Amino acid sequence: MEKREKLSKEEIKIISEKVKPFFEEYWNLSSEFDNKVKTLTDKMNEELKTETKIEFFYVDGEMVGIGAEDYSDREWFPLIHENEYDEED
Repeated sequence: MEKREKLSKEEIKIISEKVKPFFEEYWNLSSEFDNKVKTLTDKMNEELKTETKIEFFYVDGEMVGIGAEDYSDREWFPLIHENEYDEED
């Protein structure tokens, strides 16, 4: 494999300007998604009326289940793993 030269500061600057709109679009999409997840979480808590607030639980950027928002409540309300539903099918 041929070794490539590092990009120059000028080349990085040009590329940086070209990718800026993609960053902006990503952050807009991410914000929209986060707002929808918050709405869904609020709805879930309202309907379930548990003694603790629950939330979607993420590990390494991936949603793995639903559990207590407050760490001290996790013994009372353990994580419900998303993959448990796969096992039922």
